[in-house]
Amino acid sequence: MAKAGGGNRRAGGQAMREGEAYHHGDLREALLEAAESVLLEQGVEGFTLRECARRAGVSHGAPAHHFGDARGLLSEFSALSFERLDALMRAYRQRGEPDAYAQFAATGLAYVDFALANRARFQLMFRSDRLDYRNERLSAAGARVYAQLVETVTALRPERSRDEMPRELIALAWSIAHGVATLMLDNRTFAELVGGRSEHAHAMMLDLLRRARPLFEAAAPEEAPKRAARAARRR
Repeated sequence: MAKAGGGNRRAGGQAMREGEAYHHGDLREALLEAAESVLLEQGVEGFTLRECARRAGVSHGAPAHHFGDARGLLSEFSALSFERLDALMRAYRQRGEPDAYAQFAATGLAYVDFALANRARFQLMFRSDRLDYRNERLSAAGARVYAQLVETVTALRPERSRDEMPRELIALAWSIAHGVATLMLDNRTFAELVGGRSEHAHAMMLDLLRRARPLFEAAAPEEAPKRAARAARRR
């Protein structure tokens, strides 16, 4: 009987601790915060629900009640990350000049700044092998970020609609921003080449975009006759 009583006390103590965690804060948010700390210290490959639960101060089974499994928690974590990136891009664009090129550059600078300030989030966000894109919140947030990229690239060639914009130019814009961000985070040689600080990454981004600007803005040869015909019709 004494043994059974001890077991009940342990179970009751655990339940009380989890109840206190619920009372003093949102357990869901606590687990998401714990996920970030685990990712920062151990990376995606070392991520476990058990360690998140330990850091949040709850039983190892508690995360499953909210997220199902590790993929579910990481997907929700990444949904929040994309929402933050979307908001940051919009904030940079609002503070920037209204012309098309300034808006385009603002999205790239926001992308790099977000990565440098949120290493754990950024390094997970594009790991399709660890995320579940059936998560509607993740899918929607990722689509909004991508839509901003497409919108600002398309605005550089107003004679083209979004559907007419060459995929290669959208891929080029994304590659420049993502390449600078990833290499700044993951490669010491590149970071030293750039200068290692966020303002140096800004300068590099702006220089790369300036050099690539003619590619984004110049009309393809076959577009010239089409533009002339449209101008003639307007007259």
